[in-house]
Amino acid sequence: MPYMAAGAAVLMLMLGTAAFAAGKVLSGEKALGRIAVGVVLPEGDKMAEMAVEMLGSLESVSSLCDFSFMDEGEAEEALKKGEILGIMRIPEGMIRGIMDGTNPPIHILLPKNSLEAIVFKELTMAGARTLGAAQAGIYAGDSLLEEAGRRELIPKLEKELNEIYLSYSLPRANYFKQRKVNASGEVSPFAFYGISAFVLFLFFAVIPAAGYLSGESRVMEEKLKLLGIGRLQAAWAKIIGLGTLLFAMGLVFGGTAVSLGFLELSWAFFSSLALMCLLTASMAVFLFGCAGTLLGGVLLLSASAMVLLFFSGGMIPDIFLPEGIRQLSAWTPLAPMLACGKGAVLGEIPVKAWLGAGSYAVLFGFLAAGVRCR
Repeated sequence: MPYMAAGAAVLMLMLGTAAFAAGKVLSGEKALGRIAVGVVLPEGDKMAEMAVEMLGSLESVSSLCDFSFMDEGEAEEALKKGEILGIMRIPEGMIRGIMDGTNPPIHILLPKNSLEAIVFKELTMAGARTLGAAQAGIYAGDSLLEEAGRRELIPKLEKELNEIYLSYSLPRANYFKQRKVNASGEVSPFAFYGISAFVLFLFFAVIPAAGYLSGESRVMEEKLKLLGIGRLQAAWAKIIGLGTLLFAMGLVFGGTAVSLGFLELSWAFFSSLALMCLLTASMAVFLFGCAGTLLGGVLLLSASAMVLLFFSGGMIPDIFLPEGIRQLSAWTPLAPMLACGKGAVLGEIPVKAWLGAGSYAVLFGFLAAGVRCR
């Protein structure tokens, strides 16, 4: 116990520092930079220039984008130097093409696969879809009047529809509700990384007790067998013993978090801590049994904890992980542990986290007994 406590204290200091730094990085005020775009216009096309200036004055665009008018050579040179993010080439007769329905394409060059490039691409695609919806309404109205033999009403219809579409599209920022969110979900970034650090702490706190988890000698196994203690009972005895040690240390550090105001003392705190410690102990006994040696068990436990924590979205929030890993993360053994930790912070543990942590603890307990039989 003293060795575990000393090692755990040093480990928590290191992990706490990492959690604090990671939380600060994740909760930074600025994630997206200004999008500088070079606009290449046809020579002498004042209408296109006015249209681009009007577009740049819209609040939802001006808050992200900076348009600069350049010729082709200047734009390419600025793009190479990194002064602009992309180039937008306006074709000849763009405004006339929009009015008559020919819609000449605007070519946009985005060579960098950055966050700003992705956002600007989404902006342009959204603008194209908005324009397409407006044009479809006008064309449908024109077609209806032609079939009804009322072509003389087409100019009036187009004028009224254009006014309606402009009245809705220009102040379109009014359609969006602003809601502040963070990638760590319902808990703060600091709490998120604090929970991840505590999960690592539980696994690494097992290392000072590695001798307790190493396999018994053949004589010891025979003695246990004579006393009627089978491999399943022996495995669960180790799991419960190790889990009790981890729970005792967890109470110390959890109590510190409560006294500092990071947690509230509740049934969710005690139950989540018990589940997390039981699952950690169950996995540790199984992994040491698989390794077969003390050093191998330490290495396997450390590597498994780091890899599983990454795939569970504990190092990097799962919203930033690739789609395939994000689907896998919900099924990793550490996912219910992280959910239990969040439940302790929020004061309520989801049933899914209860069932997940308990099921994995039982599963690894039986697997640990099976490894002992090997």
